[in-house]
Amino acid sequence: MTDALFDMEPLERPGRGQAAAGKKKWGGRDSTKARAHCRTLLPAACPSCGGMITAEDPEDTWHAGHLEDRGQGGSDSLGNIVPEHARCNTSAGGKLGAAITNGNKVAVDWVRERTLKWWP
Repeated sequence: MTDALFDMEPLERPGRGQAAAGKKKWGGRDSTKARAHCRTLLPAACPSCGGMITAEDPEDTWHAGHLEDRGQGGSDSLGNIVPEHARCNTSAGGKLGAAITNGNKVAVDWVRERTLKWWP
């Protein structure tokens, strides 16, 4: 016999479904190829802030960024990769990570509230 109070469906964490399971990590040789592709696109406007990125800019001031973020289902194809300011690229990832973290906190609070308030 199961107690209905503790029969809960497991919560699915954002970005960890079957779609994200098949994705490999980004880095190493992939990022080297992406940066080489981005160098051919310079000068270009940053997709986040609109500022110009030129070939004269130091390499550490720009990243190979995704037009559609990998966390949002974007691919690693060269058509989705453009030069982006380092600060813009890292802040976008931070905002996405914060949204996922805050979404998990809301979900956990909801489960805690549902399980603790079982008395009449």
